[in-house]
Amino acid sequence: MQLSAEAQKYLMQAKQIASGVPDEADIKLAQIMGDWREMDQIDLAVLGIPFDTSVMLRPGCRFGPDSIRDGFFLSNIYEPGYDYDLSGLKITDFGNIDVIYTDVLETHRRVELVLSEIIKGGATPLVLGGDHGLTYPNVKALLNNLEGNVGIIMFDGHLDVRTDQHGMISSGTPFRRLMEEPEPNPLKPKNLVEIGINGWLASKKYGDFCKEKGITIFPAREVHKRGIEEIVQEALEIASDGTDAIWISFDIDGLDLAYAPGTCAPNPGGLTAHQALEAIWTIGQHPLCRGMDLLEVSPPWDLHNITSIMAAALAMNFIGATKKRIYG
Repeated sequence: MQLSAEAQKYLMQAKQIASGVPDEADIKLAQIMGDWREMDQIDLAVLGIPFDTSVMLRPGCRFGPDSIRDGFFLSNIYEPGYDYDLSGLKITDFGNIDVIYTDVLETHRRVELVLSEIIKGGATPLVLGGDHGLTYPNVKALLNNLEGNVGIIMFDGHLDVRTDQHGMISSGTPFRRLMEEPEPNPLKPKNLVEIGINGWLASKKYGDFCKEKGITIFPAREVHKRGIEEIVQEALEIASDGTDAIWISFDIDGLDLAYAPGTCAPNPGGLTAHQALEAIWTIGQHPLCRGMDLLEVSPPWDLHNITSIMAAALAMNFIGATKKRIYG
C-alpha cells in the first residue's frame, strides 16, 4: 500500500505484536502479519494512537496501544467456538501515530489524514487508543471516503455527548461533535446506537439530549435482562438504516470492572466479556461494517494485564469477523 509522504511522516514504529514460542501447528497472530510497505492488498490494518490528553479522569490510556499489542501473546489464529481460522487474511500493523500531547486538534488532524489514506487504500482499520475523543477523527476519516452517511454502534458506560467545557475537547465530546461539526454529512442521531450505558456515570441533561435527538440507548441493565443477541440485531437495523457504512466504537469502560479494571472510569455492572465478544463477532460480519476503534485501556490502572488481554480478545473477534465478512 502506498501512503503520501505526509502520512508516512506521522507514523512511528510501535512495539511488535507479541508472538511466543514458534510452533508450526500453533500459529500466532504475529506470524501472519505482513509489512504494509510490501503489500499490494491489505484486508485489515492495525493503527495505534497513544494519546490521552482528552481524558477527563485518570489518564494513562496513551499506553494502551502497545499494551494491547502485548495482550496478543495469547492469540492463536483459530477459534474453536466459531470453528474459524484467520489463515489467508492480509493483515498488517502500521504502528502508532506521532501525536502531539499538547495539541488535541493537531493530533486529530494527523489521525484523520493517515486513517483516511489507509481506508482509501481498501483496508478495514482496527484502531487502538487512546482516549474516546479519538473516535471523532476516526469517523471523519471514514466519512472522507463515503458519499453517504455512517452509522455508529458504540459500547460505553457513558453517553459521550457532552458539550465542550471551557473550550476543551474531551473524551466525552466525540459524538456531539460528529453530529454537529462535519460537513457535508454529519452523523445523523437516528443512526447512533449506544450500548452498555450504566450506573451513576451519566447525566440527566445529556440523557434528555439523546432522547430529544432520537439517539438509541441500550443501558447495560437492559442488555443483561434481554440478552445481547437481540440488542445487537436491533442496533444493526438502526445503524444501517440509510447509511453506507457502520463503525464500531468500543470504550473498554463499557465492560464490568471485573473484566476491565484498567481504565479511567471502572464500571460495576457493565457488560460481560461474553456479551462484548459476541457483539463484536456479529457486528463485524455485517456487510456495512468498515472499522472499529478500541479505546480507554489504561495500563497504569490495570491488574495483571487483565484489561489489555480482554481488549486483545475483542480485537481478535473483530479481526475474525472482518475476514468472515470479506471471504466468508
